[in-house]
Amino acid sequence: MTMYSHIMGHERQIEQLERARCADRVAHAYLFHGPEGVGKEIAARAFAAALNCTSDGEVPCGECTNCRKIAAGSHPDVRLLASEEELVERGIIEAEKRRSPSAQIRNEQLDELADLFRHKPYLGSWKIVIVVDAHKLNTFSQNRFLKTLEEPSSDSVIILISSQPELLLPTVRSRCQALAFGAVSRSSITEYLTSRFDLDPRRAAVLAAMAQGSLGRAVALVDGDFLDMRDILADALGSLDKSDVEQLLALAEEHGRDRASVLQVLEMMELWCRDLLLARLGVGGDLLVNLDCASRIEEDSRALSPRRLMRWTEEIKRIRVAMKVHLNPRLALESLFIYMRTA
Repeated sequence: MTMYSHIMGHERQIEQLERARCADRVAHAYLFHGPEGVGKEIAARAFAAALNCTSDGEVPCGECTNCRKIAAGSHPDVRLLASEEELVERGIIEAEKRRSPSAQIRNEQLDELADLFRHKPYLGSWKIVIVVDAHKLNTFSQNRFLKTLEEPSSDSVIILISSQPELLLPTVRSRCQALAFGAVSRSSITEYLTSRFDLDPRRAAVLAAMAQGSLGRAVALVDGDFLDMRDILADALGSLDKSDVEQLLALAEEHGRDRASVLQVLEMMELWCRDLLLARLGVGGDLLVNLDCASRIEEDSRALSPRRLMRWTEEIKRIRVAMKVHLNPRLALESLFIYMRTA
């Protein structure tokens, strides 16, 4: 099994990369863009392995020294560039007690790449830099990174990975060969979850639908209490008109502990409201995300007008955007629940 075999639903992109490698026409910079969790970084690592693989057979083999070191993240010629926040979350570096990890890719990290580009590859044939969430480079850092993109060494490849490529400067995007990675199909994710985690096919199908095309998100949902929390929120929405303000504030306090928790709650609520709206408009079946609650969604939707559901959805989306900037988690939920109660 090669490293490419772990990538689902992106055969065209892999074929394009392999054609470039075999024809010795590898671009000096790539932009892998698409939704989060669809396999962009996995594809980048596999391509790095293919460029450095020493196997005489199919590449990347996953067995040679270069392939194994790249998979383990310990290859001296393959560097990962990411925000401190991301590196801490992955356990690659420890958080400094004097300050919180930066959510942006810092200029100091760019300085550390200078040594890589100055020398020939130590172990492989190519030097590769994989920039995770490249949109977390601020404008100053992107402009600084331009020189690296404009004057690459002949044995180096830079792969930018982003779910928000629109945040990258046009000058940065124009210097990269772009490859779009789309959402993974529900059926592929369902099949993967069923075989990998031995899940009941019905539960796997629900998680696949909720993952919205992201295999990484689907895997994260397997071990969580996502469905239990969804049921609690569905009960709260179903009895919203009967709830008093004190109950709504208590609900916000329970689920508004931190930003990550609130964002998860908002996502679940948005998907539930989406399904309610579809059912209210007479559309359902396999189009629903919450497939295991189809009958309940059909029943609950009868008490809600499409206009009210649209207002709910718009407010949830507004708060989700605001939450990524500065909004207080608990106050955000309080505001949302009261709005939904009175809208």
